[in-house]
Amino acid sequence: MKSCRFSMIWFLTVVLTAGIFTFSASAQASGTQPEREMRAVWIASVTNIDWPSKKGLSPEEQKSEYSKLLDDVQEMGMNAVIVQIKPAADAFYPSDYGPWSEYLTGTQGKNPGYDPLAFLVEETHKRNLEFHAWFNPYRITMNHTNLNALSDDHPAR
Repeated sequence: MKSCRFSMIWFLTVVLTAGIFTFSASAQASGTQPEREMRAVWIASVTNIDWPSKKGLSPEEQKSEYSKLLDDVQEMGMNAVIVQIKPAADAFYPSDYGPWSEYLTGTQGKNPGYDPLAFLVEETHKRNLEFHAWFNPYRITMNHTNLNALSDDHPAR
């Protein structure tokens, strides 16, 4: 969770700094205040940086961890999450174009037994938070130098 907090702090610093300058310029130009602002937390899944915290957790453990993250997000006064759901040409949702992510089960291509993306969106919306999906369309793998070690349905094979 320490890396999650670091990721959140880093992201918030970048977003808030950019937002301050954008807001200042647009507010000065128009003389108005924006109706709302996006205050988001970035949740990375690659190498289990933020969620899930490690490979092979049960669906119940994964769900519990995500719910705890959302508790923290709400406590910080945020109104949105940006969740990495395609970390390395694999997916946190059923896909015809890539295997299940190894960061869920520990084995690339292994079905985790539930639809993580559907759960993430539903749980986020239950709390009246925005959900934004973050796809990495370029990364093939983080761990393997041998492409044959990737699952049979991996796009790099």
